[in-house]
Amino acid sequence: MEHQGKACVIFDYTSFLGASCNKKWTFLEAMSSFAPIFSVAWKDTVNRGLSPEDELWDLAMKSMSAGRSDESNLRTLVKLAKDQGIAELKLVMPYELDNQQLERIQTKSKVVIKRLQQDELSITF
Repeated sequence: MEHQGKACVIFDYTSFLGASCNKKWTFLEAMSSFAPIFSVAWKDTVNRGLSPEDELWDLAMKSMSAGRSDESNLRTLVKLAKDQGIAELKLVMPYELDNQQLERIQTKSKVVIKRLQQDELSITF
C-alpha cells in the first residue's frame, strides 16, 4: 500500500482486454504460478517507483484474464485497487454494463459505482 491516499486512478478496461489477449508470460510469472512465495521479494523490489496507474495495470495483467467474465475481472480489479490504497477508480469500458451487473459488483466488493458516461464508471472505496 505504498500509494495510500492516491485520489484517483484511471483504468482503461478496453486496453486491458486487448493487451491481455496478446500477453506473453515472463519467467517470474510462470515460476510464481507454481510457487508464489518465489516472487514475493522480487516483485516488491521491481514494483518500487511505478506510478499507481502502472502498478495497478501490472497487477491487473497478472491477476485478470480476458477469458473470465467482466464481473469477475472487475471485482478483482476493485480488490487490487483497494489493496493499493486507491480512493477512486475511473474505469473506461468498451461497452456499457447493465444495472444488475453493476449492483452485483457493488454488493460483493462493497464499493459505490456511479456512471459518469455510457462507457465510463467511477468506483469509490
